[in-house]
Amino acid sequence: MLGLALRQTEPPARAQASILIALRPGSGAPVDLPEEFMGLGYEMSSVARAGLLSAQNRQYVALVNGLGAKGVIRAGGIVADYTRFDPGGAIAADPHHTVVTEASLRQFSGFLQTIGWRAIWSLNFAQGSLADAVKEAKAVEAALGPHLLAFELGNEVENYGRGAHPFRSRTWDYAAWRRQFTEWRASVVRAVPHARFAAPDTASSVEWVEAMAGDARGEVQLLTTHYYRANQAHGSADQLLTPDPRLHDVLLRLRAASRQSGIPWRMCETNSFSGGGLSGVSDTFTGALWTLDFMLRLALHGCSGVNIETGVNQLGFLSFYSPIRNDDQGTASPGVPYYSMLAFAEARRGCTQMLPVEADFGGINATAFVLGKSGKARSVVLVNRDATREAAVSIRNLSMNDATVFRLRAPSTRSTSEVSFGGSSVSADGHWSAASAEKVRAGILRVSAMSAAVVRAAAPDE
Repeated sequence: MLGLALRQTEPPARAQASILIALRPGSGAPVDLPEEFMGLGYEMSSVARAGLLSAQNRQYVALVNGLGAKGVIRAGGIVADYTRFDPGGAIAADPHHTVVTEASLRQFSGFLQTIGWRAIWSLNFAQGSLADAVKEAKAVEAALGPHLLAFELGNEVENYGRGAHPFRSRTWDYAAWRRQFTEWRASVVRAVPHARFAAPDTASSVEWVEAMAGDARGEVQLLTTHYYRANQAHGSADQLLTPDPRLHDVLLRLRAASRQSGIPWRMCETNSFSGGGLSGVSDTFTGALWTLDFMLRLALHGCSGVNIETGVNQLGFLSFYSPIRNDDQGTASPGVPYYSMLAFAEARRGCTQMLPVEADFGGINATAFVLGKSGKARSVVLVNRDATREAAVSIRNLSMNDATVFRLRAPSTRSTSEVSFGGSSVSADGHWSAASAEKVRAGILRVSAMSAAVVRAAAPDE
């Protein structure tokens, strides 16, 4: 850890008044943490826009690079249902009229090559024709090459028979979708023989994911669904401070479906509140703490990756929850949730597993996650979302010697700026490096109320 200002953290000074939380190895097997776990999700209009997701957009490239050398971008969203491919046409990035061209694909391909990530690409299954989808798939595969992870057919497909202007009949169900999916997939594969597919890409239906896992027959290489804590109209800060009881059941079922089928699953579109998030909540430090805890929960349940939604949404405005923000000129800057993704990236550096951990937090609203390699703990992430109480935590039982702490902090839970990780904020050119860190003394540290910390054991070469 060269170049960091190190200082010692003292063990609890008020032992009688404090609850010492001891982390200890838990029962159960480690869970693999894939290299491409990190991800960002975009409406298709962002991909169409000239100069945004471009190798020449140096700030954007730096911000994505800060999240890891490998990851996945999902290009889709509701806008994919209003997108057409016109090879030599005029680019358009309107939510209800987006046009992707050969120039768009070349730009996006250059961006992916520069950052080293791969992409999930959504074809217009809602309103496009099969012939157009095949033509687009061939062009996308030719442009993206090895940076194309998979195709999606549609977005939130279980909803196609609903709403004031449904894309399918009111009798639309899984069986009807499965028949059309099979037809479209077969046609795409004839044109692009090595095409891979991510499905079913539901808004929330675990049932459709389970059904797909059961009858995929090699037709799908990735199971996908979406998650939002609530919709914007019913969102609140309290919902980001406490676990969602529905989420636990969802994660258990998705993990079971993946294990039984042997197909990895990915949360390919997700964030705090649908509809672009909730102003004054999703864009604050409260939202950042939720994002960090949420990503780690997914990893612990065997999720192969998560695409945190960002950018201009299907309603045409920049989503409040965006980890990476951009203005009308395409200039990129970190949103508050970016710092939670940065913390996750630092925690998982050199780690390939999520390890089981046990602890009694004594009623404090905090969580702990352990990451490691070959069954040995290398990182601990502590997220304290308690409004008033700090957490005094011992990591002695994890055999993490010479450990260093990087703190995730903000002036208040309502902060929409002045966030720091490792004593530093992201620079104007999109780069981050830690300015300060702490050495853990006697295996004990304190994590103040409404903050988080990443604890890393020194690697042999550090």
